[in-house]
Amino acid sequence: MPWKEVSSMEQRIRFVSLAESGRFEILGLCRDFGISRKTGYKWIGRYRQYGSEALKDQSRAPKRVPSRTDGEVEAMVVSERRKHPTWGPKKIERVLEVVHHLERVPARSTIGEILKRHGMVEARRRKPGAFKVDRSELQKAERNNHVWAGDYKGWFTLGDGRRCDPLTVSDLHSRYLIRLEAVPQATQYWTRRAFECAFHSHGVPEIIRVDNGSPFGSIGPGGLSKLSAWWITLGVRVEFIRPGHPEDNGSHERMHRTMKAECCEPPSENPDAQQRRFERWRKQFNEQRPHEAIGYRFPADVYQASARRYEDCVSVELYGPTEETYPVNENGMVYWAGRNWTVGEALAGLRVTLEENPESDAKPDTRLVRFANVKLGIIGDHAWGRLRPTASAAPMRDRTCRPKSQQP
Repeated sequence: MPWKEVSSMEQRIRFVSLAESGRFEILGLCRDFGISRKTGYKWIGRYRQYGSEALKDQSRAPKRVPSRTDGEVEAMVVSERRKHPTWGPKKIERVLEVVHHLERVPARSTIGEILKRHGMVEARRRKPGAFKVDRSELQKAERNNHVWAGDYKGWFTLGDGRRCDPLTVSDLHSRYLIRLEAVPQATQYWTRRAFECAFHSHGVPEIIRVDNGSPFGSIGPGGLSKLSAWWITLGVRVEFIRPGHPEDNGSHERMHRTMKAECCEPPSENPDAQQRRFERWRKQFNEQRPHEAIGYRFPADVYQASARRYEDCVSVELYGPTEETYPVNENGMVYWAGRNWTVGEALAGLRVTLEENPESDAKPDTRLVRFANVKLGIIGDHAWGRLRPTASAAPMRDRTCRPKSQQP
């Protein structure tokens, strides 16, 4: 016959029943039930005051917590989270300090617990295989307008069925979102127009970082498109991230995720409404959203427009006074040694230089084709019969934006 299991609640009821019967001494009952005299009197007192329900286990949490967050502050945390569903404890902490001017701001862990308590946090599983990326080949943004990032956020369909292609441009040092525009089409024409507006209003950066796809790059010599070649003529160095590695432009991609969550889902009814929504969000992102990378300051408080004005950069000299240059015709060809050589339609109407081939086994009738600081390939090697691409770039010499009349 198996032993009968008895719960602690049944033991307590039996103990107080025997104690209340008056037939047994309390001390003896406590000894028989294996509890202290203090515990025995505690159960008897609870039973007499509240009945058998009081014999259940009670919460050990303190009835009063002096350091508990004030209800008004907790309401502020919840309110900020509702206004900004993608913000976490770090940004809310900064807003409570700067915007609400609280003298005692709750710790980030406390803010996180408040959000959990109100059901405003979803557990998210970390994707496996996420490792720190070595970005040593890319220039670290050390000052305002040192490195701009440009990209298209994936297109989506508006309420009226039309396609929306958001172009974004940001300054990687201050995290300032310079431009957010739903262009009619993600082509080189409309992209150039958008960048011209950005250059007019914010000046010209030193470097622009983009991916390898159209309209920024191409499969032609040097990976250049007409758009990136135009940037080079302004004295801007173009940085292409590694193919298939969007994490090389990580901060810009992270901004895209926030933008998608806060002003693209659900989409607006038409392009005009979506653009107004973009502008409101861009203002909020720049002026109201503290950013961890800049010490929880607002990007608008850090960013200043570039001193390199677009009007001056239109006349930048790409080559030294002693370098001989050759024009590229409208078909993307350069004439040398009695024949035409294709160097890419992206360079049509521009000029390139032909240098001695630096390869150790180079033939004397070969030349290295270079556009500004981009080495495009080798021509004149009749074994190939066409331009042989290269994948390197020469150091960028100083091309300060100033009119040609002021060039040394």
